[in-house]
Amino acid sequence: MQSFCFLHTSDLHLGRKGREEDVWKQWQKICEIALNRQPEVLLIAGDVFDNGDPSPTLKEEFCNSLKALIAKGISVLIIPGNHDVKKGDALKGIEKTGAKVFTNYQVFCISDIAFHLFPFCSQWTGQDLVKMKQKVKAKFEVGVCHASYVALPEISADLGDSQAIHIPLTQEDIITLGFDYFALGHYYNAKHWQVGNTQCVYPGSIEPLSFKEKEKRYIFLVECNEALKITPIPIGCQRSYEEIVLQIDSQGVDALWPKIEELSAHLGPCFLRLTLRGVAEAVRCQNWQSQVSAFLDKKQIKVIWQDETVDLNWIERDTLAKQFLEICRQRARKSPDKDYWRRVFYRGISLLRQCKDADKKR
Repeated sequence: MQSFCFLHTSDLHLGRKGREEDVWKQWQKICEIALNRQPEVLLIAGDVFDNGDPSPTLKEEFCNSLKALIAKGISVLIIPGNHDVKKGDALKGIEKTGAKVFTNYQVFCISDIAFHLFPFCSQWTGQDLVKMKQKVKAKFEVGVCHASYVALPEISADLGDSQAIHIPLTQEDIITLGFDYFALGHYYNAKHWQVGNTQCVYPGSIEPLSFKEKEKRYIFLVECNEALKITPIPIGCQRSYEEIVLQIDSQGVDALWPKIEELSAHLGPCFLRLTLRGVAEAVRCQNWQSQVSAFLDKKQIKVIWQDETVDLNWIERDTLAKQFLEICRQRARKSPDKDYWRRVFYRGISLLRQCKDADKKR
């Protein structure tokens, strides 16, 4: 067969509230890659839009981008994901661009490649896909579905925590389906693994959308010759999600400013979860957090605080807490491992405060 290649992406989430510009810029990157690589097919495995009723302007811009791809001879195949049909039908009318939108199971054949396209249906399981799959003669068979592979713990745990397990797929389902390549969507981190003779790929969301998405972003190039060659193409991101823990020492919260300045120089635009631990006066600590947020905001770093500090004034008022503080200080003076006693104090004082709070609720 002649050389054939396609690009596989999913989970664009165009129109994501508060991230509209970020996800659109990522989609533009994908269009540029497609125009440069000139694949026969661009495959989008669901969740083109973040909801079922995108703005007319956004939809028009997306349609214009599809027309530019199709004008260069690139076929665009799209299945809806759960977000596309959430309170609406986001993909309605998209086929007018020349793109092919599959709202029912269908086999689309091109150049001895058979694409089995399964649209999203909340009632389906992997067994429904097995029952629907048509027998065809082709060099390679590609399955396309917006689904949840539940046999990998990290995927099932992530989607389960979000109550987002849709079209659950088992290892047995994939083996029975017998695809050469399974183009999946729905899981937001890139994942490539093999089940039997099937190469399975989640490309992940095109832009990180939460603190669960800390890995690199990719689109996958699949080349079909005598065998499949699968290449992840990095697409970067607009704003990453970062997490850092700051520990207040004996010098107080203000002594952490050099660390904040270092972060501002090291990090690009991102969402930053700062966990603050230690002992400090509550009011002073809150004022410091406000100053840090304002400073980092100018660097396009959005701070999400996780305050795990213990109020110094509370320790001074509580006899047991004050005694515990003094004991830890005495031990630390005599110990070569002062950091150990700092951890003991922080852990102990945190537990003591939790016990006190629990007693108040009774």
